[in-house]
Amino acid sequence: MPYTEADIVAAVEALEFTGEFRNVRIFSSGPTLTINVEEEPDYSGDLTFGIGADSDVGIFGSVGLSLDNVLGGKTLSSDLTFSKEVVIASVALTGDAFWPGERGGGVRLEYADFDYDNTLFDFQTATLQPFVTFGEDSDTFAGEFRLTGLWTDITSVDADASAILQAEEGSRFVGGPGVSLNWSGNRSSVGASIDVYGGDADFGEATLAFATTIPVADWTSLRMRARLGAVKAFGSSETTAADRLTLGGTSMRGFARGGITPVDFCAGCGGGGEDITTSLGGDRYAVLQNDLLLPIFSDTLPFTPGLYYDVGKVRGLDRATAPSGTLIDDGIWRSSAGLAITAETPLGDFSASYALTTRSEDYDDTERFTLSFISQF
Repeated sequence: MPYTEADIVAAVEALEFTGEFRNVRIFSSGPTLTINVEEEPDYSGDLTFGIGADSDVGIFGSVGLSLDNVLGGKTLSSDLTFSKEVVIASVALTGDAFWPGERGGGVRLEYADFDYDNTLFDFQTATLQPFVTFGEDSDTFAGEFRLTGLWTDITSVDADASAILQAEEGSRFVGGPGVSLNWSGNRSSVGASIDVYGGDADFGEATLAFATTIPVADWTSLRMRARLGAVKAFGSSETTAADRLTLGGTSMRGFARGGITPVDFCAGCGGGGEDITTSLGGDRYAVLQNDLLLPIFSDTLPFTPGLYYDVGKVRGLDRATAPSGTLIDDGIWRSSAGLAITAETPLGDFSASYALTTRSEDYDDTERFTLSFISQF
């Protein structure tokens, strides 16, 4: 049948009106009329909310948004976690063929504000991180190569805090490459990562983690998790409290978050003549966490009880600034042992522990009870 220009315009408008097509073209080739359409992507996603409690930050809430098939088949995800002491907002755009050559990866952006009650300072961080993934075809191995731009800002340093911390107040920008490797087997996993930064300071960070579960008998098993970490400044650069490492909370049960750390103890240095203890963080740490799980009771109890034993230490502080009092950096191994329970409930996952005995030093911040719970809906 004959088609006029008005007929073709009406057909194009009708197709565009459906909202299903991004682009519509109608053209002729000899006696054939061709309709060429580009479909709008089929968006899908999830909006999640969460509420939880943690010994590290107290009660917290979270909001997450994930959209699939955006910008040519990529995934856009964003998260916001907020509590009295910590606020973290992140956005990531990822895809299996994000980079040229069908390379998987994406770009991450994160901002975090830390205002812990048991420290004499606050700090903020912002991170921009493009990354490339590899090992997607393997069931046991995965890796990532990244470039990181990292901004940190130490603020609100208490007037009575250590001179070391006073000298570290202010903002700094660094950037550089990093790589992570992860291997997982039937009952074991190993992970390693290293990042090197340059800019306002030159330093590197490295971590090594290992986890395994060993059946001991038909009624019990042993779960072991080990982690080593280090941060090292190069040349005349120095690390700050925003870079250095601590242990405590869920990373070392029996101690408060950041409760194991080198400190500057100054007798009578407070404005009212009180003693001041400033947590500074260390350049390296090691921790081993062991759980003897007792699933034999899972048929009669709504949770899995167990026994735990944690041992770890933090040490090392390479700073030119002299402490206000005495720098205590002994590197003595701390430990704690006690009861632990885990439970998977309809409302979410729950874990808790209670330290029956703790080997600590006078300046450590101990905490017998630890708790972690989050429910998402």
